[in-house]
Amino acid sequence: VPVPLSPVLEYVFDADTDRRRLGQAPRVSFLGRRPSDPEHQFSDTVELPRQHVRACVKATFQLQDSIRDKLRPIAVTLAYGIQGTGATRQSRGAALPPLSPVL
Repeated sequence: VPVPLSPVLEYVFDADTDRRRLGQAPRVSFLGRRPSDPEHQFSDTVELPRQHVRACVKATFQLQDSIRDKLRPIAVTLAYGIQGTGATRQSRGAALPPLSPVL
């Protein structure tokens, strides 16, 4: 079924997740992040104009100046979802709303 609207994906890059899980400070900070994002995260949105169209996003981070652990890899995770797809409850007998896209 073709999607009538252009879905907007929300995404979050999260760096050094393993170290932070252990209570240690992250070794990197993302450049060009939103002021509301912590240094170790980069979040934004990307619109997909139609089905089967690719979209590329670049996120750049830099090492902190005082890093001593330079041998362990820096793990980066990505979380994503479709913007504005919260579940809404329908009243009994109401017509079904238009279908939302799913991942």
